[in-house]
Amino acid sequence: MSTSLNDGEAVKKPYVINAFLDGEKTVLARLSSPLKLPYDARDVTVMDVVTGNIFPTVAVESAAQPGSGQADLVRILLADAPDVTGQLRLGLNGYGPHALIPRNVLNTAGYTYGGDDLGNVYTGQATAFRLWAPTASAVQLLLYDSEDGPLVTVVEMQRAEQGTWYVRVEEDLADWYYLYQVTVRGSTQIAVDPYVKAMAVNATRGMIVDLQRTDPPGWGDDRPVVLENAVDAVIYETHVRDFSIAGNSGMQYRGKYLAFTERGTSGPAQVATGVDSLKELGVTHVQVMPVADFASVDENEPGQYNWGYDPRNYHVPEGAYATTPHGAARIIEYKRMIESLHRAGLGVVMDVVYNHTFATRVSDFDKVVPLYYYRTDDAGNYSNGSGVGNEIATERPMVQKFVCDSLAYWVREYHVDGFRFDLMALLGVDTMRRVAQELREINEHMLLYGEPWAGGASALPEDQLLTRGKQQGMGVGIFNDALRNGLIGSVFDPGVQGFVTGASGQVETMKKGVAGSVHDFAAAPGETINYVTSHDNLTLWDKISASTPGASEQDRIKMDKLAQAVVMTAQGVAFMQGGEEFLRSKGGNSNSYNAGDAVNQFDWERKARYLDVFNYYAGLIQLRVRHPAFRLTNVEQIDQCLTFLNGPDNTVVFLLKKHANGDMWSNIVVVYNPNRAAVMVQLPAGDWTIAVNQQRVDEGGLGRVAGSVSVDGISCMVLYQ
Repeated sequence: MSTSLNDGEAVKKPYVINAFLDGEKTVLARLSSPLKLPYDARDVTVMDVVTGNIFPTVAVESAAQPGSGQADLVRILLADAPDVTGQLRLGLNGYGPHALIPRNVLNTAGYTYGGDDLGNVYTGQATAFRLWAPTASAVQLLLYDSEDGPLVTVVEMQRAEQGTWYVRVEEDLADWYYLYQVTVRGSTQIAVDPYVKAMAVNATRGMIVDLQRTDPPGWGDDRPVVLENAVDAVIYETHVRDFSIAGNSGMQYRGKYLAFTERGTSGPAQVATGVDSLKELGVTHVQVMPVADFASVDENEPGQYNWGYDPRNYHVPEGAYATTPHGAARIIEYKRMIESLHRAGLGVVMDVVYNHTFATRVSDFDKVVPLYYYRTDDAGNYSNGSGVGNEIATERPMVQKFVCDSLAYWVREYHVDGFRFDLMALLGVDTMRRVAQELREINEHMLLYGEPWAGGASALPEDQLLTRGKQQGMGVGIFNDALRNGLIGSVFDPGVQGFVTGASGQVETMKKGVAGSVHDFAAAPGETINYVTSHDNLTLWDKISASTPGASEQDRIKMDKLAQAVVMTAQGVAFMQGGEEFLRSKGGNSNSYNAGDAVNQFDWERKARYLDVFNYYAGLIQLRVRHPAFRLTNVEQIDQCLTFLNGPDNTVVFLLKKHANGDMWSNIVVVYNPNRAAVMVQLPAGDWTIAVNQQRVDEGGLGRVAGSVSVDGISCMVLYQ
């Protein structure tokens, strides 16, 4: 594709970089060199190369700068609508051609399927299969009677309504396996059903399962945890494997879902471990890091480690956490985990990753409907707002439906109580509004929150990116990274200090956090997730250690306690990283996603060593749970009941008054003193009982004062009337 110049040099002929069918009669094309306008529509050819059908062109115009004399992004209007299942090609006179790929044309009503039967629907008499593959010219169902045995049957699927393909097999296919063979634009691919609910090991095949047979005894009586308001939650983040894998955990099913079903376990010095430790701590919800099937761990090699933020199949639990990755064990055991936590009074929040998949080159999404499920630029390059190579195009109707269907499935089939959304900004405002509405129609107490940021530049329009403030009124919370950074300093620089570790200038940030951020980015305190660390970046103990190299361990423990005291006494939703309660360390590793057990495991010996810290955390959580004054539900309550008082330099002092939110205490004063020296704080009139000081939490009283009180350096104090 070159032409010779008089001087003997060769130049590459201009060509069509990429072409999308973005409407029934509209083509969007990116060119390697600008096209001079006006351009004769007769010099454009859209052809089905198999049938020879040609679709006449009506007009060619600039798609980026209307009225311009030239353009390298052009919109081509056709007289007739091409068949999206054809092998379409776009050619312009003087330009090399390119395949024409259906993209946004698939957003139209004719290709938007609204049914609830995508995937396989099993009964003892038959199994129905429905796949949304509107651009496919043929689809076959491949059936296997084992997870690694030979192909048994090939069944032709029939084109059905709104871009779907359907077949019903009239026999009992329980525990059979299947794949789809999909032909698109002349290329045939073998794909796993995106809606599959059970899997062969390592997702080599989908599995047909009788889900009723996976229910634990009494599953019909299992109920979600009732949460009247999001602020009532105290969330504990953990990784399934980290929680129990250590040899000193005292658990039988170390690293597995079933570890969460064990009670009465103990570790060094007979400290309670596992679920008993969670109950002792007093948290209300357990957030499990991703358990939807992910790609980075070979399920046949149980010693491998990853956090799981590389999803492969969204409706299936990861097999590496089951006692066997074969058959339906992963489904049964994940249900047993949830049932056990519910019986313990603990809600279960799933950490979900709908913003990207592990890879596009082997993606079942792209095998079934190429370039539809992912955001791409006009040149056909995958957008990388996730920072890991791709992002899911949730603004498209059938992608948005997939996300909503998947979430609803986890709620209905597994009884989960909430979701934490990874890189939630990329899911978009409209999608998250729909998610919240539909999930709360299933369970009005659903807990929903996520990260209000992306991992890179996104192709999603700015007005749809769900960044801080755009969640207002949705009933969806966002992580308050401003409070986090204010407390301990930037997480991207280990040496930077924050409010609790020695920095000044953070008082106003603390006050915004204390007030539930309602006069900052939140419409209600339930929209802010207050935290100091999560799985990302350094643990709290490692960050404190890195930023205070000259401090004693005793002072660092004081900083740790103060940081958590701020989280537990601020308005909003309280969140903590699992293991913080006994000063969890990862040896300074700030991104331990694949670092293995030696770095990531919960070392239960630290609970025995730092039992005082554990008890302090438990006391703070009990204080929060028992006193609704720390859980105000709306802006009006905060404005009426929370007042900041004058205090010494670099301190925060506030009053919760008038039996705030029906609290048994009439007035509460809270003081944060991060300074190394003690400070004297003037109190409102009357006698005050100290409930929290640097060493202990005791609602019965740690002393009584009036007029003023001395607050130790690096400490929180709570007093009440």
